[in-house]
Amino acid sequence: MLSLAQSYFTDMRSFRRTARRLLILAVGDVPSGIRLSAEQNLRFEIARVISWDPSDGDEELASLLSPDRLRRDGIWGIVVSFEGRNLLPALILLKCKLNGIHTFDEKSFTEHQLRRVEVDGSDLNWLWSSQGFRWGRLSQFRKRRWDLLIAVVVLIAALPLMLIIALLIKLDSRGPVLYRQDRVGLKDRVFTLYKFRSMQLDAEVGGVPKWAAVEDPRVTRVGKFIRYTRIDELPQLVNVLRGDMSIIGPRPERPYFVERLAQAIPLYSARHYVKPGITGWAQINAPYGASIDEARHKLRYDLYYIKHCSLFLDLLIVLRTIRVVLLREGAR
Repeated sequence: MLSLAQSYFTDMRSFRRTARRLLILAVGDVPSGIRLSAEQNLRFEIARVISWDPSDGDEELASLLSPDRLRRDGIWGIVVSFEGRNLLPALILLKCKLNGIHTFDEKSFTEHQLRRVEVDGSDLNWLWSSQGFRWGRLSQFRKRRWDLLIAVVVLIAALPLMLIIALLIKLDSRGPVLYRQDRVGLKDRVFTLYKFRSMQLDAEVGGVPKWAAVEDPRVTRVGKFIRYTRIDELPQLVNVLRGDMSIIGPRPERPYFVERLAQAIPLYSARHYVKPGITGWAQINAPYGASIDEARHKLRYDLYYIKHCSLFLDLLIVLRTIRVVLLREGAR
């Protein structure tokens, strides 16, 4: 039976008026996942959801997906959720595409429009058979060259500030200026990561690792400032010089959490095929990552970066990182 459910979503922010309007065509159940993903992205607005049963035939669907009708409704694109490709109304969708209406399946919409790679499906073979995931020796050499240049320049420029921060940390609380912590890097190799100490000396009672929380009581007065401004991460430039890290890449996690996350999240270990970074696509697009669900969400962006890594994407990440730092977004 063919049913049509239409809903409009409003947003008080003015730029929402320019959002791209989507129609979701569900062959079977309405896809709550793709619907939620699109709704959370200010670049898109879900204008209509159609649930279609192939046994009903194509006549009514052809009317609903008439290119003229879609253009009148301001529909920018159609996202199709399906269980089997043989059930799709291929000719109707092709007609829409030839008339300038963008058409996507769930995976392609998520990757090319929301700029992340979904990892929740049971069939992950499309990952190795698709384009991307190319990390040749030449690209690695170029990336390493830029890492060294940026790390040296920033360290020299930030040295006076780092000396002041070191003094403030010593005056504010007892303990060392630098905090050393084991992290998992390229090819699962464990290395020592350096940060300015922002927490009390006995932050982890009993030695059991804990994720940072919002308004974490373990954070010192100076620590709160340097965490929100990301100044605490400046010593990681030394890790870049040593070759442990890159300027841009997946955020390195602690071995304790890696072991648990790898068991709970498919493809989590794929993050370790490249060097970890001080900043990255996941860091500027996803929440802090203090739970398994948040780590799963960040992995989608990490995989997108690994798949589509380029100089242009690196430059975009740097520019957006500057914005995140200035607006103090997402720090804990």
